[in-house]
Amino acid sequence: MSNKEIVGYALSTNAQLIAEMAESDYTTVILCFVVSDEAGNLSPSTELQAMFNAPDLISNLKKAGKRVLISIGGEVFTTAAWAALANNLDNTVQQLTKMVTDHGLDGVDIDWEDTNYSGYDAPTFLVDLSKALKSKLPEDQNFVTHAPQAPYFYGGSGYLQVYVDVAKNAGDAVDLYNIQYYNNQWYVGETAEEETGKVAGTELVDGSTFPSSIIGIASTGVPISKLILGKPTTLQNVVGSAAVNGYMPADEIVDNLITPLLAKEPDFAGVMGWQYPTQYGSDTGTDEWAATMAKALGN
Repeated sequence: MSNKEIVGYALSTNAQLIAEMAESDYTTVILCFVVSDEAGNLSPSTELQAMFNAPDLISNLKKAGKRVLISIGGEVFTTAAWAALANNLDNTVQQLTKMVTDHGLDGVDIDWEDTNYSGYDAPTFLVDLSKALKSKLPEDQNFVTHAPQAPYFYGGSGYLQVYVDVAKNAGDAVDLYNIQYYNNQWYVGETAEEETGKVAGTELVDGSTFPSSIIGIASTGVPISKLILGKPTTLQNVVGSAAVNGYMPADEIVDNLITPLLAKEPDFAGVMGWQYPTQYGSDTGTDEWAATMAKALGN
C-alpha cells in the first residue's frame, strides 16, 4: 500500500529552512503564495520568490520524492483579484502554466478563501480553473489541489455551498482537498471530543454525521481518498486560543482524528499541516509533527 499524504505548506523567506523538508516525512510540499493585483496579473510573493531564487531547492525536494506545488490565494487575496482572474480565465491559466513549467513544479494548489465573494460566480470559476489547469499543464505537472475552509463544505447556500458544488462538478480535475479544519470555531469544535464529530465525523453530532466532517463530505460522493484533514502544526501558526483556532497537539490529532478515521475509512487520504516553519519567521521546521503523522498513518 502506498504512503498516505502528509502535506506541508511552506511560507518563509528562509529557503535553506524549506530545503530541509527534503529530509522530512512530508510527501507534498506546497510553496506559498502566488499573489495577484486587482487586474489579474500574477506574481510570486516575497516568500515564494525567495524559494524560486534558491538554487536547486525545487529539484532537490523532488529528488527526495516530494511532490512540489505552488499555492495561489490565501486569506489576504482580495475579492477584486479573484474576480479579475475569474473574468479572464485563459490569461489566469496561461500565467500559472508558465510559472509551473518555468520552475519545474508538479502542479497548483488553489487556496480560495473569498467568503464574501462578488463580481464572479465562485463555484463555476473554481471548477473551470481546475479543469483548465488539469488540461493545459503538462501531464506530469498537472496535479491540482484545493485548500477549502471547512464551512465551504457544510452545504446549504452561499459560501457554505461553494465546495459542495466544486466537488460535484470538478470531478477528476481535482486530485486532493486540503481541508482547513481550523479558525472556524463552530464548524471545527472547541475540544478533542467535539472534533471527533465535527472534523473526523466518526462520532455523530446531535444524532447526525456532521456535514463538513471528513466522513460527512465522503457521504456526498466525494472519494475519501481525496480528502485531507488539515491542522495547524503549532499553536503559533494560528491566532487566538486553541479552543478558537482549532489547534490540537499532535498526539491528540492521532488519538481523536486519525486513528478513528483509519479504523472506519482505511482509504482516508492523509493530513495537511499549516505550516512549515513552526511560526512565521522562525528558523525551525515542523519535522517532528510530520514524523508523528507518518507513524500514525503507517507511512
